[in-house]
Amino acid sequence: MTQVIDLLGYERIAELASAIPFSPARQRFIFVRHGETEGNRTKRYQLPHTPLNETGEGQAALAAKALATTRIGKLVASPMARAWRTASLVAAEHRMHPEVDGALSERFYVSLWDTPIEGAFNWDWDPDGCEPLATFVHRAAQSLARILSDDTPDGKTVIVAHGGILPGRLRAHARDARTFTSSKCRSAGVCA
Repeated sequence: MTQVIDLLGYERIAELASAIPFSPARQRFIFVRHGETEGNRTKRYQLPHTPLNETGEGQAALAAKALATTRIGKLVASPMARAWRTASLVAAEHRMHPEVDGALSERFYVSLWDTPIEGAFNWDWDPDGCEPLATFVHRAAQSLARILSDDTPDGKTVIVAHGGILPGRLRAHARDARTFTSSKCRSAGVCA
């Protein structure tokens, strides 16, 4: 079973994201969060090459199956192993290859990699030796704006990345509060 931890600081992500201009040509897209890893399950700050665990492989396969009948015109993924593997399973269903976008990478908690997350996970905390939240939000927002600026793909745009990439951007720019009501996109969750 996927370990879900309390999350704090999404409001700060939304605040930072709202200061960045965002007017995508493509208004609708599908976001897939990568499948579970041992780091997710055991509440650890993850290294970029952390792979999916057995549960995560199953979740990613289910996400791929859920999208099997969706006409995908563009599939873009974080290069981190867990997101790339999830995207590769989706891509295989469509006989295509995902595009890599390094700016979709998870926030870089470099000095904390492979250490336990103590208590609630707080996005607003900027520990020494780690990527500042403002930097993370800026690069993720720029990546989403770039991906969604192209309205030409014949089919849906699918983005496969990490939990913190999407919520602030959507909360900051949703025209209708019903557009995005959940702050958690579970492992290998398909959020449309």
